[in-house]
Parts: sequence; structure tokens; C-alpha cells
Amino acid sequence: MRLVFGLIFAIVLGACGPTGSAPVQSATSVIGGPAADRLNNIRARAGLGAVSRNPILDAAALRHADDMVSANFFSHTGSNGSTVGKRVKAAGYRWCTVAENINKGYSGRSAAIEAWRTSPSHFRNMTNPKVRHFGLANVGDVWVMVLAAKRC
Repeated sequence: MRLVFGLIFAIVLGACGPTGSAPVQSATSVIGGPAADRLNNIRARAGLGAVSRNPILDAAALRHADDMVSANFFSHTGSNGSTVGKRVKAAGYRWCTVAENINKGYSGRSAAIEAWRTSPSHFRNMTNPKVRHFGLANVGDVWVMVLAAKRC
């Protein structure tokens, strides 16, 4: 557990460096909370079980959100060519299923999640029956949700 929190702390400190990047808006994981409630309501309406928030996935989401803001781009591919799978593995989560939702321009968590709910491809990610965990982060108006499972 200390390793996970240390990783999150290191990522947050890196985001505060001299690069002039936007301040981190959401950097810590919470068990449950509004994001989990919203996501799990969407999953329940689709007849699926609940997922839980995972601090390692939070860290991977935060790293990608910060990368997009710092390097001024918007893509599922990181500025170093990384994919969501590589970012999640680098954060320390050994996945067998992984997906990522990104969006930009939404001022709050509810609006960001609602935008994904109304997008067919993002909705499929949120309602993937294999998914067991998620992470969520935002920097400025860039939002990243990572959904994954360790066992398929």
C-alpha cells in the first residue's frame, strides 16, 4: 500500500515541476465516492456488477492527463508513444483487460462521465463485463478514465 501511495505522490510531485504544467485537479484515489457511484449506476442499468476505484489506475490516468496538458495534445497515445496498456503496466497493474476513456472541455466529473455515457464507444468501455477496477483523474479540463481487470 505504501508503494502505491508513494507512486501517486511521485506522479503528483512530477506534475508540479518547473514545466509550467496546469495544476493537478484530481490526484488522489478514494474508495467509492461520487465517481464510483456514477459509474456503478451506469453499470447497474446495463445489468452489470459494480467496479471499485483503484489507486494504481488513478495514477496511470493522472499521468496521461498531465502528459496531454503539459505537451498540449489530446490522444490515447502518450507523448512518448505509450498506449494505455503500457501506461497501466508501468504504473504496476498487471492487467488482462484494459480500456481508456478521455475527454476535454468538461468542467466537472459528472459532466465528463455523462459525456462518456452518451458516446457508444466510451459506454462500451464503462460497461465491459470483464472490467473490475477503474481510475479517474483530471488536469485542467482534460479527463482520463482507465478501466481494467487483473483476471479475465
